[in-house]
Amino acid sequence: MTRFIAIRLLYLLVGWLVASLLIFFSLRILPGDVAQVIAGTESTPEQVEALRESLGLNRNPLVQYTDWVAGVARFDLGASAVTGSSVSEQIAQKMQVTAPLTLLSLLFGSAIAFSVGTFSALRYGRSSGQILSGAALLVSAVPVVWAGMLLTILLANWLDWLPSQGFPTAGWGNPAAAFTALVLPALTIGLVEGAVLLRFVRSSALAALDSGHVRTAMARGMTRSTALVMRGMPGVGLSVISLLGLQIAGLLVGAVIVEQLFNLPGVGRMLIDAVGNRDLPAVQSILLVLTMIILGVGTLVDIAHRLIDPRLRTETK
Repeated sequence: MTRFIAIRLLYLLVGWLVASLLIFFSLRILPGDVAQVIAGTESTPEQVEALRESLGLNRNPLVQYTDWVAGVARFDLGASAVTGSSVSEQIAQKMQVTAPLTLLSLLFGSAIAFSVGTFSALRYGRSSGQILSGAALLVSAVPVVWAGMLLTILLANWLDWLPSQGFPTAGWGNPAAAFTALVLPALTIGLVEGAVLLRFVRSSALAALDSGHVRTAMARGMTRSTALVMRGMPGVGLSVISLLGLQIAGLLVGAVIVEQLFNLPGVGRMLIDAVGNRDLPAVQSILLVLTMIILGVGTLVDIAHRLIDPRLRTETK
């Protein structure tokens, strides 16, 4: 097991390094002069060149890359080319919105997937089960923006249950207001991602219903639903764990869109603003942080799956 963890961590470091290379050099081949964009159209060539030198854009790209990676290793993501403020501090501040939003979305999505997916499996072959399966397929195809707009109309405009825009200026200093501001955006992401996960839970639950240990539990007197929950769902949970790692990527992508839609000051909105301002240091650092989170969560899920499932511990790789 130690060897397995060491190999996965090595793969993770290599993945981070490859991601940093792709992000850095992909941004450098985009058309346009970053220094000219930041300086403005009325700037003189001397001013543009001075700005290019201050940003280090006139240095060898390999030198720029190694300096950036060395800073990342020290948890220093550099300074914004537009505001001059620390990118690390900005991301840390914005993560106070994006991280809870992602976790709450995961909670909503998992709750929807496991509850409705299990019920749909138990009602397999009946009209209610077919309706739920069709609804899940329909919702999984709905863009996040549309889902957010529909939920806003229903829960914010018509019913007036939840706020639809903004985040309290006091942040988490006002926990109730902060949490309430994230419920509707998180429900938007969780509903769409949960519909995707629901179909997988349903398939796994149907397979569990046909398994020997569930049939044995039913033969000993358990009801079909109790046997599935008590004997079958642990196996379903193990199967879903691997998929949850992939769901994190969808949740983060959804957060980028939803933060714009609901006017939340998170990392997603920071990324959109940085792209619009051609703020390369901020853009490359945000993309790297998001990529590192996705790869890191995937590695943790892989290790957790191996630790939880005893059948996998006997494998040599």
